[in-house]
Amino acid sequence: DVLMVKYWIPKQINFLWAMGVILTTLFAVLFITGLLLVMYYKPDTALAFDSVNKTIMQEVDYGWLWRHMHGVAASVVFLIIYIHMLTGIYYGSYKKGREMIWVSGMLLFVVFSAEAFSGY
Repeated sequence: DVLMVKYWIPKQINFLWAMGVILTTLFAVLFITGLLLVMYYKPDTALAFDSVNKTIMQEVDYGWLWRHMHGVAASVVFLIIYIHMLTGIYYGSYKKGREMIWVSGMLLFVVFSAEAFSGY
């Protein structure tokens, strides 16, 4: 017995249904690249700039790649969040039976917006 045979798939399915998976993947990229960057970052007012622009960008193997992947992923996360929200509105994901999923998504949006406002 194949497990996925029992699940119903809508006929109008398209790439917009994959936004949650894309967000999860981007969060994993942010987490991993963030860990790689924090190993070399020095949170001191005198050393922070050089730890990024000299140490990470020039001395760490592929440090430039980790930094740019982290920055681009942070920006793309917000684009995908907006697409995900608009898709949810379009398909009526906030309607009866799924209200708590919608509320939790909106709370996450507020948290991420506050984090972006503080300077991501």
